[in-house]
Amino acid sequence: MKIENVPKTYEEMRDWADDYEVRNMVPNKMNHELAELTLALLTYYTPKTIKPFMMQILIGLMDDRLRSAMLYPPPHPFVGPFIKYSFAFRRFLLRNFFLPRTKPIHYTSREKNVHGRYNTTYADNEVFFLV
Repeated sequence: MKIENVPKTYEEMRDWADDYEVRNMVPNKMNHELAELTLALLTYYTPKTIKPFMMQILIGLMDDRLRSAMLYPPPHPFVGPFIKYSFAFRRFLLRNFFLPRTKPIHYTSREKNVHGRYNTTYADNEVFFLV
């Protein structure tokens, strides 16, 4: 395939990725349109009353470079601490109150169908609340 200039270490790969982002993640109207559609998809099942709050949380999860490339303003100052403490609370609950699964969750059938393929055992629009 004759691929050249492949980074050999993690540090070289990280530097290459950072340099690539600096050169290519620039503010653009098309980026904003894509971000709006993606956020609409992520908040599809969210009730309308809390949708603006969820949008602020999702924008708060973006790093500065991504957020500026998507043409979003910085989130409200309370969003960062809210995200941090929400994840800390979730971590506490998972470590102390949730038992390990006794059986794995299977998203495909165990046996091949007549066409030699595995069937999925869920619908595309089904929402799983896995912790």
